[in-house]
Amino acid sequence: MSDTRPAPSRHAAARPWLQARHALAIDALPAALAALQPAAVHAVYADASPARDALFWQSAARLLRSRTTVLSTREPAEIGAMLRQHGLDIDSSRTLHGRANVCTLRGVADRPGPDVLLEALQAIVDQCGARGSEFLLEGAEAFLPWEDPSALAAAGARLAQWCVAQSCGLLLLAAPPGGAEALDLAGLARFHQHFAGAARLSQVHGQYVWEVGFWRHKDAVLPHEVVPLRFSPEDHGLVAGSGDADAAHGMPSGLLAPDEARVIVSRDAVLRERWVPADWQVVPDNDAAVAAAAGAVAATVILHYGNRQELEPLAAQVHQLRHGAGKALKIVVREDKEMLRQRYELLMMTLGANIVIQRNTPFARMQTRIEALQGQVFQRPVLPDYKGALSAVLATAATGYLPAAEFIALVRSTLERSSVVRLPHVLLELPLLPEVAHVDALRACQMRDAGDLCSAGSNSVYAFFFACRLEHVEIACQHVFQRPLSELFSGELRCGDAESILATLQRLETDIAQRPAQDYSGWLARHAGDSAPEAPASQPGAAGIMPQPPGTARRHPRAAPQPFSIPLKPQG
Repeated sequence: MSDTRPAPSRHAAARPWLQARHALAIDALPAALAALQPAAVHAVYADASPARDALFWQSAARLLRSRTTVLSTREPAEIGAMLRQHGLDIDSSRTLHGRANVCTLRGVADRPGPDVLLEALQAIVDQCGARGSEFLLEGAEAFLPWEDPSALAAAGARLAQWCVAQSCGLLLLAAPPGGAEALDLAGLARFHQHFAGAARLSQVHGQYVWEVGFWRHKDAVLPHEVVPLRFSPEDHGLVAGSGDADAAHGMPSGLLAPDEARVIVSRDAVLRERWVPADWQVVPDNDAAVAAAAGAVAATVILHYGNRQELEPLAAQVHQLRHGAGKALKIVVREDKEMLRQRYELLMMTLGANIVIQRNTPFARMQTRIEALQGQVFQRPVLPDYKGALSAVLATAATGYLPAAEFIALVRSTLERSSVVRLPHVLLELPLLPEVAHVDALRACQMRDAGDLCSAGSNSVYAFFFACRLEHVEIACQHVFQRPLSELFSGELRCGDAESILATLQRLETDIAQRPAQDYSGWLARHAGDSAPEAPASQPGAAGIMPQPPGTARRHPRAAPQPFSIPLKPQG
């Protein structure tokens, strides 16, 4: 680039601190943490992300209006496009400082990276009169010997010496091998020992943060500090802040990422709607929605759930989205033909879904719920394997009566398996009335849902309700027991947490060890199709009553005794 102005004097070039100080383009960041010290090296570590692009290219766009050289390993056309995207068109006249430079920098085969970098920096100083200016380098990882700590420390010392000798500042933006997220800043102390600052741009719980390892400001060295970052809604530049809610609107100020307003939706999820917002990206199906979300950070993805056959693919899709995009992505599951059972809804939330939109929810209400998600990050821990979580919510094939030992083993196994998703269960211990035989109660307990089990001890019946909350157990009993509980049992003990359920199982195990319980499997199987008439008063427990609708307490007329024998209740 030609320069028609007189060259600055040696005295002016040797005193860059008289010029305007350079600073990183992070608005509202304390000046002490944003300032780039003259004639010094600063290192910033960041993986490829919208935040990295905003940091480097907005800083470049601002600093190119002063004596600055921007170097990148990108192609020239891409460099120009990135600068235009962040507010500076270098093809327009008088947009750059007269001593500003924009260059592509590449490594040289069979040449040490630090040598190539230092030779390039010196060539720009010699040929463009850039002594005393600021250099920004994107892609610095290509010129540093990461595999050799001693060589890396030596390269850092050489870069720092060159900056002092030429009165130039140098900002290194690097994505180290293994990623910036896993980098130990303290472990690079030998590399950083002659630098003026080292920081990392990373994501913590879905939000980008500016993590300062150390930063020199004047004569002080500022210690480790973490500053939350958001994106400006206007130009998508980085803004530092506390992450607190805006006082006027009750929402965090700024965006988690520039794509936070983007909505990707499976066509089936909105197929019945007469109107969909024009800015929503409608794709053919859930698989297409997952593919379209590749690279998204804080967008909203709406997936469709139609029926039970779609449960496993949906679980895999939700898990893939959450693992691939991080915790700022909004994942919404919308029910359609069939409602997700409560345990399946819990599964989706465990695998990464933010919300499940219930079937028949009006579209306007759905939009309101999606808007309420903006600015939020997913807080739950994400399981490494979706198949384990899926198996945890699938009930065992067993249903109804089991002998006590099998009942204990299966309930314990279910508790252990479902603990990964914290699936709620309820176990009832139901002491029998003195005049009621076990078969009376067991015949009245008509369990039909997979995973719901019952058994009997020496003097009690036990009912286990799979994926049931304690507050819903009364409704479950109305559907299961064909007679009022007060006609069969003297009371009940409800256990709704793993600790109390295991304690009850332990008591049952001790009980059957001391007084082995009768196995009623054969008798119940032989008379499974009987109408189970109620026994007369002279034959307690001989039969039960006909099934009634849930909640019905009305008694049926007594029927004649049946000519078969039944096992009697063990006597105490």
